[in-house]
Amino acid sequence: MKTSLSIGLTGGIGSGKTLITRVFSHLGVPIYKADDMAKNMYSKQEVIEQIVSYFGQEVIVDGMIDKKKLASIVFKSPRQLRLLSDIVHPLVKADYELWKNKQDKPYVIMESAIIYESNWQNMFDKVICVFTPKEIAIKRVIKRDNITRGEVLDRMKNQKNEGDKKNLSDYVIVHDNNKMLIPQILSIHQQLIDLSQRNISQK
Repeated sequence: MKTSLSIGLTGGIGSGKTLITRVFSHLGVPIYKADDMAKNMYSKQEVIEQIVSYFGQEVIVDGMIDKKKLASIVFKSPRQLRLLSDIVHPLVKADYELWKNKQDKPYVIMESAIIYESNWQNMFDKVICVFTPKEIAIKRVIKRDNITRGEVLDRMKNQKNEGDKKNLSDYVIVHDNNKMLIPQILSIHQQLIDLSQRNISQK
């Protein structure tokens, strides 16, 4: 059986996407972590050369991209972030398609913070949004990344408004440290299994 559905899972920085995808993974759903794959692309020589040509030698330390230095540049400028995206995103998108075609589950999930910002939503049959109130997300990121509130806000500025993501998505998982996560995930999982079965029966 070939995979029937391609699902995107998104949410802003600090929304808790990693925790949510871990639960889906325990349910047997293959997960593609686009943000991690994008970081892996920085070790490819052709990517390093392109990044140096745009951002200069200052982002290189010991022959490798200094991701923290690069982040400090791109998250302060939408134009610079677009330049970086134009280098990395086509590679990630192509890699995802190859990966997806090797899977044999009813559906797969690509986890990415920037599905809407990259205009990738049309790649997917459905999109799940992990929604977290802004102040909770800020506190999570400060603790996780050991960065300042200002640095978190700089990153948030380059992401689509959480309310917009929520409204554009087919499913919403509320991760506010209050509403239970497992029932929300199990409900969506069952709906996607059912949708996959309907797709297969119609072919």
